[in-house]
Amino acid sequence: MKIMIVGLGYVGLVTGVCFAKWGHQVIGVDIDKEKLDKLNKKKSHIYEPGVEDLLVEHYNRWSFHNNIIDGLKENPEVIFICVGTPSDEKGNHYLFYVFESAREIAENVKKDNLIVISKSTVPAGTGDEIKRALSTFNPEIKFYTGSNPETLREGSAVFDFNNPDRLIFGADEEVVENIFLKIYAPLIDSPNPAPYIMTSIRNAEMIKEISNFFLALRISATNFVAQICEKNNADVEEVMAGVGMDKRIGPHFLKAGLGFGGSCFPKDIRSLLRKSEKKYRVPAEIIRSVLEINQKQRELFVEKIKTTLWKRVKNKKIAVWGLSFKPNTDDVREAPSLDIVPALLKEGAEIFVYDPVAVYKFKKELKKIVKLDHPSTVFCDDKYEALKNADLLLILTEWSDFQEVDFGKIKALMKVPRIIDGRNIFDPKTIRNKGIEYICMGRP
Repeated sequence: MKIMIVGLGYVGLVTGVCFAKWGHQVIGVDIDKEKLDKLNKKKSHIYEPGVEDLLVEHYNRWSFHNNIIDGLKENPEVIFICVGTPSDEKGNHYLFYVFESAREIAENVKKDNLIVISKSTVPAGTGDEIKRALSTFNPEIKFYTGSNPETLREGSAVFDFNNPDRLIFGADEEVVENIFLKIYAPLIDSPNPAPYIMTSIRNAEMIKEISNFFLALRISATNFVAQICEKNNADVEEVMAGVGMDKRIGPHFLKAGLGFGGSCFPKDIRSLLRKSEKKYRVPAEIIRSVLEINQKQRELFVEKIKTTLWKRVKNKKIAVWGLSFKPNTDDVREAPSLDIVPALLKEGAEIFVYDPVAVYKFKKELKKIVKLDHPSTVFCDDKYEALKNADLLLILTEWSDFQEVDFGKIKALMKVPRIIDGRNIFDPKTIRNKGIEYICMGRP
């Protein structure tokens, strides 16, 4: 099919390269000329394993445009809206880009019976507003709408797209149902067909919203347990392993650490909280607790640092491994590093940081919080370079590269061989037997 994708960020680009892999013709639209310049050179503007390889391999099935008008000239059969929906100042989803896309589509389309599908993360009810906008700006054209929420994990998005736990299709008309089955035939008609749910647009939007809430709830619940374990000299890793063996609970998302970050969970949970309290008038203490525990984990981590350094943080050299909110991505949105590093700089620490891919984006965000030319912030090209004469090493992201280290080298390079691990990537007994002081999350 000929599919137009509006918005070539994480979701839009991953969707596009996978559609192209399946044989669809993809019309990519984005207003960011810098992104398009890279894509036209067969370069991905995001770090996501597999994306650039697929872009290069199936580049002949792509065309790129800087505006919707030019994209529509190629007569797409289906349009996927994949634009960003960031939080506004009140905590709601900022849906301007979604509705602006709908307006531009409606005002410039010449083809009747056009299908417009939202893949952006949006609150329940947005699909109704998209349909209303389309018909308002062009009442002469018959539009069909649908919802196809993304279920991708950053860092493994291409794998997830081709091996989904489930596909979510929101359609209020049969023609849209049939289009979903046609587009996703490579997954649905395969020898091992992907499970899917065909439901209403509003239900599909709600499934995405509540899925994110439940996953965030499990993370915060585990971190709450970690706090209790520390008080009781228990090991949260073993406790949650036992809890996860219960088939009613399962083992997933029961990992203690620094909490959730990224572009979806924090934003979606804040939006759900605000809607529940302000719009629906439903008590939302459970949602508020999820957010509060998540933030508290970062504050407790900073307190661990201060306690370990005997409250003398000023002029201490602190090495930081990991800036992205999770491994295998350069995304630093809502990353723990953007809370922890500024807090330490405020205390007068000297920070030496390293991340395999996220330094550029971290610098841009840090500049909004503290001056980028701060003399106590050094960006290193190598993980060991950051350790020279360090008083403390912090691990903020569980990159696999950090799990394969030379402990002898760590001990030799550091002024004081001491690690505070926010991700529990090492076995405490093993690392302590190497003569390194090791402090982690929710473990004795």
